[in-house]
Amino acid sequence: MNQRGLTLVEMMVALVVISLSILAVYQMFITGRELIIEQYQRRYALERAQAWMERMKYYENELDTVPLDFGRSFVDTLVPPSDEHIGIWAECVIDVEHSFDRDPGSGMPYFSTVSVTYDWEALSGREYSIKLMSRF
Repeated sequence: MNQRGLTLVEMMVALVVISLSILAVYQMFITGRELIIEQYQRRYALERAQAWMERMKYYENELDTVPLDFGRSFVDTLVPPSDEHIGIWAECVIDVEHSFDRDPGSGMPYFSTVSVTYDWEALSGREYSIKLMSRF
């Protein structure tokens, strides 16, 4: 008689194939979640750098120059620590270079080159850097 059904070997092979497929899909979701979190960090760092550039533009408009002593370096929080995750901190460097040419009437530099740089390492180990540069 012709019997129909699955053998134990066929069941084991099917189980291994299904398990590997589930693991691959799970890993894809984990990697996607990490990339979304890192995109949030990049966007937030860019917003912070833009805010610093806007502040420099304000100084330029109000004082006719960026303050001479404004270059600084500090650590800024990109993601505050909480119960769900550890914090991410970025090193922020604001560099101000004034032109050597001065206005004869006021003594102020004709222009200032301002750069704002954020450097940090994400939880995945990837290193990121955002740099904005402008001349006022």
